[in-house]
Amino acid sequence: MGAAADVLELNYTTTAECAAQLAQAGTIAKTTSEDDGRRSLISLTATGTQRIAAFDQSLMGIAKIALDPLEGEGRIRAMHLLFSACKRRDKKRMMGNLVRGDSTFIMTCQQISIEFGRLCKRQGVSSIQAHALVHVAQRESISAKELRGHLCLDAPTLSRTLTALADRGLISRQAGASRREVEATPTAIGLQYASLIAEETDALLANLFGDDYGSPAHLQTVAALRTSLEARTGQSA
Repeated sequence: MGAAADVLELNYTTTAECAAQLAQAGTIAKTTSEDDGRRSLISLTATGTQRIAAFDQSLMGIAKIALDPLEGEGRIRAMHLLFSACKRRDKKRMMGNLVRGDSTFIMTCQQISIEFGRLCKRQGVSSIQAHALVHVAQRESISAKELRGHLCLDAPTLSRTLTALADRGLISRQAGASRREVEATPTAIGLQYASLIAEETDALLANLFGDDYGSPAHLQTVAALRTSLEARTGQSA
């Protein structure tokens, strides 16, 4: 359970609550480690495996809905852009699925997430910490509440993220307008880290999308996806 919390970058309590709900639904099984009675082990059940397959299909549907704002030639250019990005990464195990147009959106997002995680690891921060640092660096100061809304994190997870960044000297925290509010401000070294992460992310995307990066088709696709996803989540980017 602890390893799952680390991978998901959630606090242990939230992870345990999710696991309990999944166990009640029959999708995972919870056991106790034979070596350490304090350790909880979780594993997929047959029902859980079936749910994952169904979830993959749902993701394809979500991808299709997200791309719906694009029509005609714009949609064709968008799918070509995403297809080319997947193909450029030579994901041979996925190539058989690439003909299923909308699945390229999911695969592209997965690849970006994986590679972004790698570049964050090289800088010694997690993906969530990197997102938080870049958001803080873009402003002279930002409240924890506003940052939580941008990152879609629960309060304990954001608090742990800010603590980790503060411990490394990348941000400073001070009291906000009210005693309960906290403001985060980037430090000089934090700004350097944020700039480096932003530059490497830009290079990552340029490498992934090739000559299409920054093109009208690319910008139109990103704008349409952002608008669609914001409408579905009801949150600002």
